[in-house]
Amino acid sequence: MIKTTMKTEEVKAYERFCDVCGKPIPRGMACSVAKCEYCGKDLCKNCIGHETPETGDNRTVYCERCWTIGIDYRAKIAELETRTDLLYDEWIALCASK
Repeated sequence: MIKTTMKTEEVKAYERFCDVCGKPIPRGMACSVAKCEYCGKDLCKNCIGHETPETGDNRTVYCERCWTIGIDYRAKIAELETRTDLLYDEWIALCASK
């Protein structure tokens, strides 16, 4: 969440706060931005439930709540991905056989 504070009559300051614990999130490089992939909450480094390793400046992070909800779904998705890989292998084998 972003809060607006009037520093003077002419200057507004925007500060980002963690949507889970309410602590301020310091401004920094783009790679320091942590926003849950599913619910969109701004997260401080202490409130990240899971972070998927990525290259570059973009981060893939999840809050603890969303990561916990996904436990059963991730298992089902992995199972379907394995099944999909087997189907591709079967298709390729049929095409390779004369």
